[in-house]
Amino acid sequence: FIKENINSKNKKQINVLNIGAGGEIEEYLKSIPNIKLLSMDINSKTKPDIIADISDKKILKKIKIKPDYITCFEVLEHVKEPFKAIQNLFKLSTKKTVLLFSVPFIFPIHEEPNDFYRYTKYGLRYIFKDFSKVEITNRDGFIDNMFVLSVRLKFSKNYLLKLYAAISIFLYFTLFPLIKFIQFFIKFENITTGYLIRIKK
Repeated sequence: FIKENINSKNKKQINVLNIGAGGEIEEYLKSIPNIKLLSMDINSKTKPDIIADISDKKILKKIKIKPDYITCFEVLEHVKEPFKAIQNLFKLSTKKTVLLFSVPFIFPIHEEPNDFYRYTKYGLRYIFKDFSKVEITNRDGFIDNMFVLSVRLKFSKNYLLKLYAAISIFLYFTLFPLIKFIQFFIKFENITTGYLIRIKK
């Protein structure tokens, strides 16, 4: 999704504001040529450039760049006041800024107790209503979703559930071609683990 949407070829510098520092996403963003990355997080342990809450109005003064891209992956469910956060992102954006989001929908509670919301595609369109262009895509298919839920049991403290998760991983990769074949011909849009969102002001 990032590779499809962030194009840095033939450009001297691209300013990217990444909401939610650290992890694989940030490492991938840093690997893209010509990117100047500014990261923000409320958690100092992830070593962000700016330690702040995206829903706090004060951040508008702290961000000195005009971002070409704003990335916010698997963060919005952890924000207590998402409407304020979206308002801030709207103010930080220009007409040329592309905002890339991902959010969970059918997905287990994680990073508790700081897991507050799940979003439907209709809820997403509502909270992003001030933006002129909002593209929402299902992250995966209905069969994928069932396996993802099973695989998340690997984080359980119960060894039988961990075993079940391991078996699910094996079955998924064994049946992967068949699963993709079925999901290609049989669509059921109302079941997905989450959404990928591309937005412009």
